[in-house]
This record gives sequence, C-alpha cells and structure tokens, in this order.
Amino acid sequence: MPDGRPLTIHWVEGRPSLSGGIKSNRLIAEAMARRGHRVTTFHLPPSRGWPSLRHPRLFLHRLGLAFKHHKSGYRHHLEHGEIPRVQFPRRKLDPVVVPDADVLFSSWWGVWREVAGWPDSKGLKIHYARHHETHGGPIEEVHAAYAIPGPKVVISSWLARVMEGYGHTEILRVPNGVNWKQFDSEPREKSDPPTVGMLMRDAVFKDTPVGLEALRRVQERVPGVRFIGFGQQPIPDGWTLPEGLEYHLQPAQDLIPKLYQRCDCWLVPSAAEGFGMPGLEAAAGHCPIVSTRCGGPEDYVRDGVNGYLVDVGDAQAMADGIERVLRLDPEDWRAMSASSYAIAREFDWDRSAAKLEAALYRWLDERAVRPRSAG
Repeated sequence: MPDGRPLTIHWVEGRPSLSGGIKSNRLIAEAMARRGHRVTTFHLPPSRGWPSLRHPRLFLHRLGLAFKHHKSGYRHHLEHGEIPRVQFPRRKLDPVVVPDADVLFSSWWGVWREVAGWPDSKGLKIHYARHHETHGGPIEEVHAAYAIPGPKVVISSWLARVMEGYGHTEILRVPNGVNWKQFDSEPREKSDPPTVGMLMRDAVFKDTPVGLEALRRVQERVPGVRFIGFGQQPIPDGWTLPEGLEYHLQPAQDLIPKLYQRCDCWLVPSAAEGFGMPGLEAAAGHCPIVSTRCGGPEDYVRDGVNGYLVDVGDAQAMADGIERVLRLDPEDWRAMSASSYAIAREFDWDRSAAKLEAALYRWLDERAVRPRSAG
C-alpha cells in the first residue's frame, strides 16, 4: 500500500458529551481529515436512556435531566465539528449502520469491547486509549476489554506503560495537541492580586475536593488571592469552596482561553489522568502548572521548569506548589510562564496526525499479508 493513499476512517463513540475524550477524538479526527483522509464519526444519541420505573430514584433523576435540557439540548463536543457525523438511530452500537472502512477507532472501554468483535470488513480495529477507565464499570469487564489483542494508540507515556501491563507490545503514543487557533497567547505579566484556576468535576478520579482544600490553604497564606473554576455541572452541595470562587458553568468555547490567561497558576489535582487537556491548554495560555503525578500531565509538566509535580491526594503539597508559583518575583514568573508556553508548543494536532498516519499505513500493510479471521 503506497503512502499517501486516502484512507476511510471511522470513529465510533458512545454517548457524546463535553468530556475531554470526546473533544480530543474530534480534534485528531479533524487533523486526519486535513491530511486528505475520509473521516466520519458515529455516535449514540446524546441524551441519556430512561431507566426502568422499578428504579424510581434513577427515573426521577433522568426526568430532572429531561427538564434541564428541554430548551438547551444536550451539549457535546461533536456539535460543531468539521467532519461528518452519523448518529445511531437507537441506543445500540449497530455495525450495520457503519459502512466498511480501512480503519475503525474507538476509545471508551465499553465501546471498544463491542467494536472489537465487529466483522473484519469494518476495517482495522484499533483501541485509541485515552484513559485507564477502571472507574467506569465492573473491574473484571474493564480489564478484559483492555486485554483484547490488537494495536493500541495511547496519548501519554503513562498509558503506554499501563498497556504494557496488559501484555500489549504494539503500542503507539500519539499525544494530544493544542488547538492553536483557539488557545494561542502572547507573553503576559503576573497578576496583582494573583489568580489560580482549576477544572471542577464530580468524577472521583478528578479529586476536585482535594484541589479545593489546597485552594483554601493557599487562601490562608496568600493575601487577596483569587480563584477561577469551570466545569460541566453545577457545583455539588457537599463541596467546601474557598471564599470568592468565580465559577463558570459550561463556559462558551471562546471564553475558556480568556479564563486560562487570567490565571497565574493552574492546578491539576487529579488522582488519574490519561492526559489532562485543561492543563496543557492552560500552559498554551502562558500559565505555570501545579499537577499531581497522576499520569498524563507528567508529559507536559516539568518539575521546577514550568511548574511543580506533587503526590496524588496531598492537598498541602499542592498548596505549597501553588504558593511557590505565586510568590515568584515578576521576572522569574515570566520565565516559568514562557517555559509553559514553549513546552505546550511541542504538542500539535497536525504533527500527531502525521505520526498516526504513518503507523496506520504500516499496520494496514502488515494486515494485508496476514490471513483474516472469520467474520
């Protein structure tokens, strides 16, 4: 197969949302389309299914969501994409709906488990692993899905090591990129008073409550410090917030870069991250980062260069790292800010697409000379 042949590539998603995984799949798919490939996304309906009336609490929760989204609809990152997308007519990943292709990608373990068993005619099936989703289902089923043979594309060095633990050897690291049209920024000065930002989400692995505790400790030690947060959902009632937190619920895409650029330090408090897109986007906004050693961010946070790495779950260490950044003199802060931007510049969707493309040609060549399985 000569390099340069346009490929037919399909991405199969579950229920689309405002998650970083959906956004990242869309952006790499668009980068592949810019290289001349025929790319389509297939996804389940964005609204959630209705639980049985035998589970009244779940049913009432679903009813509340229906009222909430009656006017605004179910927002998700595929809404304004630049490639064709097809919605499955039912809440079922039906291979009949998906035409034959050269390559078929899926990410979430539950989707991958189904897609991996589709006929060979649907294309070379590749698990594009964006996280180690042990929080997302029965652990035995999750492990079984990750162990399914075949090529693995991962987005971070940490995920490559995780996949090696499942016995995989055919692993390609294709890092996420920065959408430079959206997140590029100019050098800037340190704010007075200083400002700290953080993504806020109730997923357990995000460890937002620990991050909030770190912010409260910073508030006790840094006079006048301000805090910015944004997220997909209203703030849960049980969270204890620092005073004066400015929270943006589902901010418009053109507002997010401005929020990053208002911050002097960005906190990633997660227990586990396949990559951690907000941290990299903040770095593109000339923002130093304090992150836990949670996986993905360790590829773009270099301790003492563009921020600090601390242990997972250690609110005091997070607070100490943030305070170190905020107490830098203006010249040293500008140097750390510039380093953050320079490191972010290493991450680019088009370069990642070129790397992915080269691997696809190689894998397809190898597949062409191997006997196909029945199906």
